[in-house]
Amino acid sequence: MRINVFYLAMQFLKLLYLCLSGLLSDDEPENSGKTDNLSAELRGIKPSARIKNILCKPEKSGIFDKSESPYICLRCGRAMLDDFGLCTDCMSRPVFFALSYARHITGYGKNQRFFINQWKFRQNRVLGIPAATRLLEAYAENFEGLPVVPVPPREGRLLLAGFDCVGDVAFILRWCFGVKVLKPLVRIDSEEQKHKTFAGRTDKSKKRYALKTHRKLKYDAMVLIDDIMTTGGTLEECAALLKSAGVKQVYALTLFYA
Repeated sequence: MRINVFYLAMQFLKLLYLCLSGLLSDDEPENSGKTDNLSAELRGIKPSARIKNILCKPEKSGIFDKSESPYICLRCGRAMLDDFGLCTDCMSRPVFFALSYARHITGYGKNQRFFINQWKFRQNRVLGIPAATRLLEAYAENFEGLPVVPVPPREGRLLLAGFDCVGDVAFILRWCFGVKVLKPLVRIDSEEQKHKTFAGRTDKSKKRYALKTHRKLKYDAMVLIDDIMTTGGTLEECAALLKSAGVKQVYALTLFYA
């Protein structure tokens, strides 16, 4: 009897995902005492219904709380107080030209900062599971069927953390849920973004990413995924590269926006 090694590997990865997911489940054991802060912050990852253009229903607690506003900017995806369509930033200093639009799960606040700190800086790699789960929900509601392109990490960050957070999310999306993942981009500089001003982050004269090959990408649309969008400069640069390779439309999906 011929054994399908690929099939067995897929089943193993799914089993591993389910086992690790159990460690982060919402169920409390009977007569349990107080849980640690991390467990408390990880509640609220159940699938939720979509409210208008908002990707996830507001939760009463947890890292993926959504703002109460039912409106978002149609370009950058940030929450708005009215249904004007575009936020003041996108009207006064637009960033997206190659990128069609971006969508996010929620804003970047105290709970989200705690989550990112545990995930990226304290090397709590298992947190890629709830991140991938929530990103999958948003992907299925907005971009289902489109190929996903993870934004590549800075080499210094990769060496410091020992793993690629966004790469882990892409891995789970591909091998556990069958999402098509492509990696045509590479990071070519090592400069940190967090200390730069808005002008520095959106300066198009400084190239931070490049295509791995000059081969054309014959796709009508692709979706960039990342953990946080601050100014949108990274997403715009990556989108411009993908469009130069032949992709007609490029969208973006992130966990949080700042």
